[in-house]
Amino acid sequence: MTENRKKSTPWLWALLQILYFLLLTLAFTRPLYKHLSTHIDGGLGDNLYFIWQIGWFKQAIFDLKQLPFHSFLLNFPYGYNLATTEIAPLQLAFALPFALGGQPVLGFNISMLLTFVQAGLFMSYWVQHLTGSKWAGLLAGTAYAFLPYHMVHFLSGHMNISAIQWFPLYFWGFTGILTEEEKSPRNIWLLAIGLSGVALTSQYYLYTTFVVSALILLIYFLFLQRRQFLNGAIWKQVLFAGLLSIPALAVGVVPYMLVHNSGEARSLQDVMQFSAGLSDYLLPFTRHFLWGKWVWAHFPRDLWNEATLYIGLPLTVLAVIGFARRGQNNHRKLFQIFLSGFLVSLILSMGTNLTWMEQPVRIDPHSWLGGIFNNPDGLIYLPGYFFFKTIPFYDIMRAWMRIGVFALLFNCAAAGIGLAWLLRRWPRWQSLLAVAAVGLVLLDFYVTPNSLSRVQPREVDLWLAEQPYGGQVQLPLKQSYEEYSLYYTLTSQKPIIGVIRTFPSNRYFELNPLLANFPDETSVAALREQQLTYVVLDEEYYPLTEEFIQACEALGMQFQVSLDGQSVFTLP
Repeated sequence: MTENRKKSTPWLWALLQILYFLLLTLAFTRPLYKHLSTHIDGGLGDNLYFIWQIGWFKQAIFDLKQLPFHSFLLNFPYGYNLATTEIAPLQLAFALPFALGGQPVLGFNISMLLTFVQAGLFMSYWVQHLTGSKWAGLLAGTAYAFLPYHMVHFLSGHMNISAIQWFPLYFWGFTGILTEEEKSPRNIWLLAIGLSGVALTSQYYLYTTFVVSALILLIYFLFLQRRQFLNGAIWKQVLFAGLLSIPALAVGVVPYMLVHNSGEARSLQDVMQFSAGLSDYLLPFTRHFLWGKWVWAHFPRDLWNEATLYIGLPLTVLAVIGFARRGQNNHRKLFQIFLSGFLVSLILSMGTNLTWMEQPVRIDPHSWLGGIFNNPDGLIYLPGYFFFKTIPFYDIMRAWMRIGVFALLFNCAAAGIGLAWLLRRWPRWQSLLAVAAVGLVLLDFYVTPNSLSRVQPREVDLWLAEQPYGGQVQLPLKQSYEEYSLYYTLTSQKPIIGVIRTFPSNRYFELNPLLANFPDETSVAALREQQLTYVVLDEEYYPLTEEFIQACEALGMQFQVSLDGQSVFTLP
């Protein structure tokens, strides 16, 4: 009886943790749980593109029996290579079962909510392994799952960037290989699974994972543990993990590399604004249930959807305790990695130049300090600037701030170790200390109820679905490149001229000036050249009057219908 009870304990604890993280997820994302199949948290934006991906993957794989990486629904008449931007195939896989039942919105929500449960669970088990303390694991998992960074990308609909759950597995294996004396298959598998998960989720994350890991290894072997560089067991484990990850790396990377092999670089001006400042790590989330509004009113947070990197006050105190007691915890090597990774990711997240309160820090270019940096704008360049200029593919990235997720991860793990030391130091107060610590973290991160947005097709899309096949354009042309227009093609099944607006085609810049005076001969001729059949007009910009209809028909267009503020003309 006792043996059975012991055997069942790990499973019971796992179930309790899953239930715990699930309940917290529902609380942090409230009131979404009431509308999972019809609404999404936050406004409409990138989330609609990922919902479109879910619907398209279902259509391509199960209806058309083809690979889903090229879609006829976008960039009419040429089609669209989805690898032009990130695909997040693993997150899509979690959503596909629901899309098969005609519920892509439900699939999107389930996939997004799973990132909280998985992130909390994986971090919890990692820290439990390091400390032997369930409470320490629970604290670290709670903090990591509900980081303001995670919440803000969830609200922004970033299905790829919200998937932070694979990092604990990756760094569990990574640190285990570097710090444990004996070779362990567990560490190889953890590193491989974590790396595979990242590769199948976000190329942004995959690239930065490699960069941060390489810099940690450089610091570790060059300054901290030089003798370990020639340790063959370390490199064999890394090699085996890499070999196990090849299938996932191939699926995740190859389609992307085929599109971006030339590496279309961004300009320095484009990326400078996405350099994090120390203030971004110190300011609480603007949706905090107590002081979020005050932060929004008193500090510049225009880039809140990228710059929210709040590190957490109670969490950081515990992390400092863990670092201070690293010798007693027998975690000296581990904290060397944690500190190296924290500083590397912190500095890289600060991008190309020093920033404070979303503004570049400038110095007098004629001062002695200005002479060191030698630039007329007085900017203080950081290592990211030199990476931007020299490291392959580094200049493709835009939002350096996202690299801060690694600093947040190491802080969470260190905080768990700090709590474990406190619990051993005062065993009589163990439960009280643990509950208080978890409670303080939740108090520090908890948010106000989120606004919801309904996701549904328009009446005009239902009408288009019943019409013969043909390409469409939504005017003004800019709307053809908005995520909602891409989403609507799932219902209408009429391919649209647009693509995702983050990577607009040259055709947009060529067509837009030609359509400026629509309807006229120049604009209608330009639309005919694109082989379009349906011209959908937003009546807020093109009021549907008798004179307007007559002007369009005089140019050879035929008025078809007006539904809910959208009118449709055809080009015979």
